[in-house]
Amino acid sequence: MTVSEYALPFLLKNGYERKTCVKCGSPFWTIDKSRNTCGEVPCDPYTFIGNPPTSRKYSLEEMREEFLSFFEGKGHKRIKRYPIVARWRDDVYLVNASIYDFQPHVTSGRVPPPGNPLVVSQPCIRTVDLDNVGRTGRHLSVFEMGGAKAFNFPGKEVYWKDRAVELALEFLSHLGVNREEVVFKEKPWAGGGNAGSSFEVMVRGLEVATLVFMNMVEDPEGDVEIDGVKYRRMDNRIVDTGYGIERFTWLSQGTETIYDALYSQVVSLLMKESGVEMTPIFRDYMDAASREDGSDSLLLTGMSPAERSKVEKISSIYMLSDHSRAITFLLFDGLVPSNSRAGYVLRMLIRRSLLALRKLGTSVTLWDLVEMQKERFSDLLDLRLYNSAKRIVELETERFDDLLSRGDSLIKKYSRGGKISQEDVLMLFESNGLPVEYVRERCEVLGIKFPEDLKKTRGFNNIRKEEKKEERRGKFPETRKLYYENERALEFEASVLGVDEDYVVLDRTCFYPEGGGQPSDRGFLYVNGRKIEVLHVVSENGVVYHKVAGKENFKTGDVVYGRIDEERRRNLMRNHSATHILLSSIRSVLGPHVWQAGAQKDEQVSRLDVTHYSDLSEEEISEIEKKANSIVMLDLPIHKEFVERNRAEEYYGFTLYQGGIPEGKELRLVEIPGVDAEGCGGTHVDRTGEVGFIKVLKVEKIQDGVLRFHFSAGEAAVNYAISQYREMNTIKREIGENPVESHSSLLKEFNSVVRAMEEGIESRDYILKGKQFKIIRAKEKIAEYLSRGLRSSAGIVISEEKVRISSSYGEISSIEIMKVMEKRGLARGGGNGNYAQGKVLKQNLSVNEVEEAIVDYGG
Repeated sequence: MTVSEYALPFLLKNGYERKTCVKCGSPFWTIDKSRNTCGEVPCDPYTFIGNPPTSRKYSLEEMREEFLSFFEGKGHKRIKRYPIVARWRDDVYLVNASIYDFQPHVTSGRVPPPGNPLVVSQPCIRTVDLDNVGRTGRHLSVFEMGGAKAFNFPGKEVYWKDRAVELALEFLSHLGVNREEVVFKEKPWAGGGNAGSSFEVMVRGLEVATLVFMNMVEDPEGDVEIDGVKYRRMDNRIVDTGYGIERFTWLSQGTETIYDALYSQVVSLLMKESGVEMTPIFRDYMDAASREDGSDSLLLTGMSPAERSKVEKISSIYMLSDHSRAITFLLFDGLVPSNSRAGYVLRMLIRRSLLALRKLGTSVTLWDLVEMQKERFSDLLDLRLYNSAKRIVELETERFDDLLSRGDSLIKKYSRGGKISQEDVLMLFESNGLPVEYVRERCEVLGIKFPEDLKKTRGFNNIRKEEKKEERRGKFPETRKLYYENERALEFEASVLGVDEDYVVLDRTCFYPEGGGQPSDRGFLYVNGRKIEVLHVVSENGVVYHKVAGKENFKTGDVVYGRIDEERRRNLMRNHSATHILLSSIRSVLGPHVWQAGAQKDEQVSRLDVTHYSDLSEEEISEIEKKANSIVMLDLPIHKEFVERNRAEEYYGFTLYQGGIPEGKELRLVEIPGVDAEGCGGTHVDRTGEVGFIKVLKVEKIQDGVLRFHFSAGEAAVNYAISQYREMNTIKREIGENPVESHSSLLKEFNSVVRAMEEGIESRDYILKGKQFKIIRAKEKIAEYLSRGLRSSAGIVISEEKVRISSSYGEISSIEIMKVMEKRGLARGGGNGNYAQGKVLKQNLSVNEVEEAIVDYGG
């Protein structure tokens, strides 16, 4: 960034001077003639602790209102906070800055902002500094970013840099801060695909705000590079100022830590319950941890056990005060814990908190803390999620307790030669959910050497990587979409605008393109007396492309007649409407925490993925199915219309985006009054009664926290029900009129046979080259079958006469293991890396002897 980006007329006019920090070399602006440092730690110490610069002390709630009211008084429209879970975006999972509320739809200019200028206090989650929460005295996992925004579009100028800096100074003066104490530190900014120059606003060593002047967008051909990413100038210029509501609160109170200013009630409770209080030792520890150079670890090493325990308890208390608030906001935004995506962050926060509570040895539970945070922030939370939030915390506590009961055995399993590798520590965390600090502590108890170079876990990646779609080469005007004008229309006439590879572009079409989990229409195009099949239809940038069996039959300017496959269109309309009905029924039965996690509509069997924290009972599935069919039988109207996006969000909330993220300033609203309202571009029937009948075929857990409903609607559902009836009658003829009783009897017999077989099987699990490896000894006939089961993993099966070795992993070679066994005189045979077999040489070959050979092979 050049100096011209920062040399604002307002600063120059008001006596601000640009200087260079004598300690870190950063440029900054100040009116204090004697200042020669940038105003930020560590170049400047915190001088507000015990000596706040504001005219009074503020609570968090008071500071939030002070901020919102101030900017509202300056012409900014106050808007409600957005959820932390960024369901209106397809590039990130969680909001970690207030501008995320408006990227990319508003910042790109496609959608008008809900106010201009506007002001919002937006709760955010950041995970990059989780290891520092509770240790440094200032880091948070959850915080409110006060966002004062102005969107300058071509032909509409609101305000730009000078006014943004002026407003920042006015707000600080309003709080009682002298202008001589305010420092503006220059720093390029980038985030969410945009970039620009920015000022970090410092007061007495504390950064309290960032004033971002966003005027660039990410572009590989751009001429400005920030942190290795290239950007180009854009026509839109956005003032994106972020005020740290918690930072301002801390500044006004001047407490020793930010946690004391924000969470005094929680901190006091946990201090009292744990029998600890602030100590000079912890102040030294905070200073060391703030340097982030490892000096805090050295300090801990030099402490007595009692001092170290006290420091760790205080750190845990501060961490719990912050994490419990983050957990509360995520739970009451409807997030479900899982091992991936945003759910992974929630589970990680819950487990860190549960571990901290164990360390404190207090009777206070995690739910007690969530209840306290819920009561305090009730005006910002969706209290309908209370029951699901409580059940989630209970389940996660039970699951974590069970995990910790197996913790020592898992650690021993992954350790080798009295030590454990960094990779295995991370594997225990990421695959099994064992927190790194817990593994460190247990290794100390178990006498296992913990890796010295392991400092942090791999951070949560908040960016959802999208596959880059290869866009069509031709440039065509937007297609008129007749399927929105009349979903019942099956025939149309159109003109050919061009041919792009195997795709024909028309000026108008009734063919629905693939999108939103709905397959495209099929049918035929008639041109110059020929009937050409339409195989697939896609849409890009408003242009509909028809993949045809014979592109050579089409020329620009040809008039074509199109005909849609009526049965396919009708079935897809039923199934898409059935998806909306089923989702609303699932939410009605299970709770508003349920969110769509994916869907695929088809003519016969469709699927719907939803978030939920546990498996379903048969009773719950039946209740959901009954609820869905009651909506069908009510024969309710299904309204479909295009509405202004901001109005729709304000009225319906963000459940609009259950099925995906629409583009543009308008969205197509599909509403079943009193039942469901979603932004949806798919084709639908006109009334719920047209769906006919919904049958849930199967419900399965496809990943932690996500259930998949397989279902059919209409004629396909009826056919399935008839086939099930016929199959049941066949079963009755085969095993009797009471098939459940007969099945139970057969199952008992089968289990007794299995137990008899298992008595002759010896099995042992082993970790070989970081992979699960089984060693099994069994009788020959059983050994043959067991070895087949290992073809997709890795293991060795021995019987009285034969040895069979399987491996689907490149790191493990079956033939090399066989060579080791031959060298030890245990077996001889041949094969390849994936499979080897041979003859047992040693009589009564044991599992222990095989394991010794595996150890030799593993090195």
